[in-house]
Amino acid sequence: MFQTRRWVMAAVAWVSIGLPGLSLAATLNVPADYPTIQACIDAAVSGVDECVAAPGTYHETINFLGKAITLRSSGGADVTTIDATGIGGSVVTCVSSEGPETILDGFTITGGTGTYEAQSGVRYGGGMYNANSSPTVTNCTFSGNTNFFTGGGMYNDDSSPTVTNCTFSDNLGGDGAGMYNYGSNPTVTHCAFSGNVGSYGGAMLNSGSSPTVANCTFEGNTTLYSGGGMHNSHSNLTLTDCSFSGNTAHESGGGISNQRTNLTMTNCTFSGNTASYIGGGIANYMDSSTLINCTFSGNSAWQGGGIYSGYSNPKITSCTFSGNVGNESGGALYNYTTSNPTVTNCVLWGDSPQEIVNRYVSAPTFRFSDVQGGLPVGAVDGGGNINLDPMFVRSPDPGPDGSWDGVDDDYGDLRLRAGSPCNDAGDPGFVAKPGETDLEGHARVLCGRVDMGAYEFGIGDYDCDQAVDLTDFANWSACMTDPSATADTAVPHAAVCEAFDFNADLTVDLLDFAAFQLVFTAP
Repeated sequence: MFQTRRWVMAAVAWVSIGLPGLSLAATLNVPADYPTIQACIDAAVSGVDECVAAPGTYHETINFLGKAITLRSSGGADVTTIDATGIGGSVVTCVSSEGPETILDGFTITGGTGTYEAQSGVRYGGGMYNANSSPTVTNCTFSGNTNFFTGGGMYNDDSSPTVTNCTFSDNLGGDGAGMYNYGSNPTVTHCAFSGNVGSYGGAMLNSGSSPTVANCTFEGNTTLYSGGGMHNSHSNLTLTDCSFSGNTAHESGGGISNQRTNLTMTNCTFSGNTASYIGGGIANYMDSSTLINCTFSGNSAWQGGGIYSGYSNPKITSCTFSGNVGNESGGALYNYTTSNPTVTNCVLWGDSPQEIVNRYVSAPTFRFSDVQGGLPVGAVDGGGNINLDPMFVRSPDPGPDGSWDGVDDDYGDLRLRAGSPCNDAGDPGFVAKPGETDLEGHARVLCGRVDMGAYEFGIGDYDCDQAVDLTDFANWSACMTDPSATADTAVPHAAVCEAFDFNADLTVDLLDFAAFQLVFTAP
């Protein structure tokens, strides 16, 4: 009845203004207008209508049928659930070339077991199955889905969905328990992956894919083999501003496992990840990754507590390693069989039983880095290296029980203190890219020369004398009142007041002044 009434209204409008094919947009309500979400999708006009579900639990599976429509909840994922328990199949399906205008917004997706493909005899995508489709998924929770083959939470095959502000938790899968990407290029931002359990890629698995992942957290995910947080194979991906903590792999790559992959990772943190065999933080095999402004603390493995590289040549720049444990060897780095990483502007200090181990013709190059105990046998000295206490704000401490158990661990504050030998000691030829920052979001170069490690020293130190004192305070007023006094790395340090932008929001205001007082008054 509702559908008939809407088309009558459209006909009246068409007659009155003479525009052929005109269809009035409508908001279709579930269950007020349609008893189920699928019935609403069936009735909706592609490119025109939206379906809005009231709070509640909907026991069904849905298929978007190629329609460019918005399906949203009125109350959000906390109170609106699509539950396929006892039904079987994928909870949500997009297999008809859906594009970005197909939108799923604000649901908890649970109880899915995946779509069965007779040709392969495998089920795909417990929570959501996307094939040759690129929908938009936002503000959703994928939890409690099970698929013993691929993609417990979401499976993407030749698809490029945009996934934003979503949670993938407690999904069970064979490979990619949280999300599996096969030949796909998804954009995943501001998402959280936790408690997912799989065989490879506890939270995410990428195979032949090029995802972009930013501002995401990977915490407490587990895999039976490799890639507790993420497993990458034959892929090209970009990770920015992500954290990997407390993930576990029973073989390799507690945080990330890379095989024949080109990974570019910037401003990421790895803490408390564990691998039973190799690569507590990251395990590389025939890999060519690039790591910039990252920290590794409290990660552990039999070999390579921080990073294990086999037949790999990663580029590691402006990173900090401390408190990592290689139970047999290689607390920070373990380089195996012709692995030749290039390590520049880094700090490796306080890892055990030693910082670096090189085996079987591996020859890493170190440049302008601080390495406790000096460079190991087999390493190439590229110049500018030191062996001096970096003077962290707070060094990592495994806690009163002496072990990294995820309960009382203190991964430290790996920023540098005033007077650190790592301040202004990085590569003098380093030139920051426009807008480039350190791990904390501050300009990568604050006082004329880049520092070693993931953080730049100098916030509050306007005159770059490595002391926050009355001289710096004298410049505060001008920086705060001048509308043009914003962070801009294109002009000299003293002219832009970058030193007073404590919260890295490109303005100097009262919020920054409160932080400045803490630094100024600290002993």
